[in-house]
Amino acid sequence: MKRLVTLMVLVCVLCLPAQAKKSHETVQDTSSSSMSFTEIISWPFIHVIQPVFGMLVYPVAAPLHYAIDNGVADKAVDLITFGEKRNILIYPVFNLKPGSSTMIGLCYRHRNLFLQGDYGVFEGHYYANSDADIKVRYSKQALFGKKMYGTTSFNIYMDRDNGFILPGTKESFKQADTTINFSAQLGFPLTESRNFNFSIGSEFIYHKGDFTDTRDSVLDDLKFPIEDRGLYQSHFEVPLYLNFVFDNLDYPYAPSRGQRLSIKASYVFTGKYGGIDKDVLAIADLNRTEDLEDGGKNHDYISVDAFYQIYFFIGRKDQYVLSAKEGRKTRKFYTDFSWNEVMRVWRPENLVETLFEHRVLAFQLRFQGMWEMEKGGAPYSAFPTLNARFPLRGYTDAWMSPFLLGLSMEYRWPVDRLVDGVVFNEYAMISDKINDWSKDNLYNSWGFGVRVRKPDMYLFRMQFAFHSWHGISLVLTIAPEFR
Repeated sequence: MKRLVTLMVLVCVLCLPAQAKKSHETVQDTSSSSMSFTEIISWPFIHVIQPVFGMLVYPVAAPLHYAIDNGVADKAVDLITFGEKRNILIYPVFNLKPGSSTMIGLCYRHRNLFLQGDYGVFEGHYYANSDADIKVRYSKQALFGKKMYGTTSFNIYMDRDNGFILPGTKESFKQADTTINFSAQLGFPLTESRNFNFSIGSEFIYHKGDFTDTRDSVLDDLKFPIEDRGLYQSHFEVPLYLNFVFDNLDYPYAPSRGQRLSIKASYVFTGKYGGIDKDVLAIADLNRTEDLEDGGKNHDYISVDAFYQIYFFIGRKDQYVLSAKEGRKTRKFYTDFSWNEVMRVWRPENLVETLFEHRVLAFQLRFQGMWEMEKGGAPYSAFPTLNARFPLRGYTDAWMSPFLLGLSMEYRWPVDRLVDGVVFNEYAMISDKINDWSKDNLYNSWGFGVRVRKPDMYLFRMQFAFHSWHGISLVLTIAPEFR
C-alpha cells in the first residue's frame, strides 16, 4: 500500500507543471499562494529528476537522433530489402543475453509471396547450448474476396533447458523437450471500423519429453506422480479456441489514448502420455521395477486468457506525436549539442513547454486461468505462469498456479523526442480456486526506465524493476506493451 501511495504522489507531481501553467493563465491574480505550493511540490522533479533523466538518456538518444535524422535506418533497410517491388526482407537476428539464451539466426520475410495480400515468414535460430528452432508462418488478407484473414504456422523447437514448475510453488525442475507445433487461424472484423474482431483457430502440438543431463531434476514424488502429470513423456495437445478483440488505440505499439480488450478461451484435447521403459527409469535412479505408463486420468483442460488495457492522454496537445514543424524545431534544439551543453539545454522551462504536454497514463488488468477436466491430470505446461512476462517485472523466477490476476500501472512522459521515461507499479495474485483470492498470495513489483520509440513506432525498452525478495531486475526487450 505504501508503494501505491508513493507512486500516486509521484504521478501527481509529474502532472503538476502543465497544470501549474494553466492555473497561472486563468487565475493569475487570485491563486498566488496555490501557485507557490505547486511550484514547491514540483521543483524537485523539474530541477533535479528531469535533468538527471536527460543526462542518462543522452548516450542513447543522441545516436538514435543521428541515425534517424540522417537516414541511417532507411539506408539499413535498403541494404536488406530485395525484389522488384522491394517486398522481400532478409536480415540477421541475434540475442546477446548471458547464458544459453544467446543465439544467432536469420529471418526471411516475403510480402505477396504467392498472392496479392499474403505474407510469408521464415526464421531460424541457433543457440549457445546447441539448441535450435525453426518458425514458418503464412498469412493472407481478404480471403475469398471477403473481409477475412487467415494464418497458418509451423514451429519446431529443440530445448534441452526447458523446465516445469510445481503448481502453487516456485519449485522448478528441468525437462528437456522437443516441441512441434502446427496452427491455423481464421478471423474477420465484426464492425466496419475493424475495431472489433473475432477469430477461431486450432493447433496440433506434440511434446517429445526426455530426461535431462541433471539427474537431481528428475521428480518422482507421491504428491506429484509422473504418470499423472506426464513428466519426461511424449504427448500431444489439440487446442480449439475463440478470441474476441476490441481495439481502438490510436497507434498499435506507441499508444497514447484508447482501449484494448482481448478474451481468448480454449478447450485443449490432450492425449495419453507415452510412458517410459523401466530400464531408462533405472538409469535415472527412480525406484520403479515396472515400465511407467499413463495414469489413466483425463488430461484435457480449459484455459482463459483475458486482459483490458486503457490509455489516458493527459497533455494539452491534440497529438501525442510531434508534428513535422515541432520535429524540426526540437531536432535543432535538442540534438545539436555536445555533452558539455547537456545541463544548459535541458532547462526546466523548456521541458515544460515542449515535452510535458505529451504524457500518458496506462493501465492493464489481466486474468489467466485453467480448469482441469480431472484434478491432477493436466500437464504442467497447461498452468499459467506468473513471472516478468505476466507482467511482474521485478521477479526473475516464477510461480505456477491455476489462476492469476494482475494489475499494472504506468506513467510515461517524454524526456527526449525519441525516449519516454516510465515509472510503473504492478500487483499480482495467485490462487488455486477462482473464487478464493487471498492477500497472502499478493505480490508487488515497481520500477522505472525508458521506452525508445519513433513518434509513430515503438522500438525497445529498458527498465529496472524491484521487489523485496530479489532486489533489482533488468528488463531489456523489444516486446511491446505490458509483456
